[in-house]
Amino acid sequence: MRVAIEARKIGDYGIGTYIRGLLGGLVALRDRDEYVVLAPASARALIPAELEHVAVDAPHYSISELFRVGAAANRLRADVLHAPHYVVPFTSTPVVVTIHDIIHLRKKHANPAAPLYARTMLGRAVRKSARILTVTEAVKCDIVGRFGCDEGKITVTPNGVERRFTPAGTRLVRERPYLLFVGNDKPHKNLERLVEAFSRSRAAGSVELLLAGGSFARFGGRPGVTAMGFVADEELPALYRGAMALLMPSLDEGFGLPALEAMACGTAVVTSIAPALMEVTADAALHADALDLEAMAAAIDRIAADGALRAALASRGVERARAFTWERCASLTRDVYRAACRC
Repeated sequence: MRVAIEARKIGDYGIGTYIRGLLGGLVALRDRDEYVVLAPASARALIPAELEHVAVDAPHYSISELFRVGAAANRLRADVLHAPHYVVPFTSTPVVVTIHDIIHLRKKHANPAAPLYARTMLGRAVRKSARILTVTEAVKCDIVGRFGCDEGKITVTPNGVERRFTPAGTRLVRERPYLLFVGNDKPHKNLERLVEAFSRSRAAGSVELLLAGGSFARFGGRPGVTAMGFVADEELPALYRGAMALLMPSLDEGFGLPALEAMACGTAVVTSIAPALMEVTADAALHADALDLEAMAAAIDRIAADGALRAALASRGVERARAFTWERCASLTRDVYRAACRC
């Protein structure tokens, strides 16, 4: 079987993490299938040396990408093309598409054309693909409910966690104990409410809240809140290990990778009751209604004050995180390739 994998977003966060993890997992399977990575020439260093690389580039979310990526797959005579997000190119090659979430259909957009584009491309991905991959049962239910497609067409292939996220290793030490948020400042991350809930908590006087992953400049003057900005990948494990707990109060998620990474590092986790986060963390996290400021503040106080609870959650988190590997994701994905291919 010869599989073309569209990897132009390999250097990004989110989808880029998924692509890099999947490629590494496919290499680890050591099977006889051929995998050809379609990505810009500049991405060669991010692609495992064992995999063939064909230089393909086009602007994201453009008309040209629909033609260029599809034409590349046709020229390669691939048995299947994997589109790792919801943009499915024009191609005669059977397509496997990964739909990580349908948040784009639920959130407000500054650009009025954005929701139309998302609805069009997601609907087209569901209709035109031979098989659909997604990362949680929660998103699978969302896709079936929204588009009415046969649930047998969808396979859940959960994300993995990189091996560097372990309890062993250095940890960040600061003057005060800290709670941690890792992510961006998009509306569904619910950061405004998190900062407000923290300010209402009793813990705010003795515990610091670190915000990592974005600029977060608008929170810079809030007492006890430190905006760390961008954090390099290699610094993340120490940041997780040093935290009293990771706080992830998202209103909507497709998976919730920071929660999994924190669990793998032996750090307690507090999340919202968003279905995907409940699914990924199960009993290894404390959950609170992210629309209820008092409930969030109470969860912050509880996790900050109760060392035994933090230890119990950390222990359960490490154990649960062991089930999420990129090798498992790759194995499940390979099975879907074989079901979809024309060989």
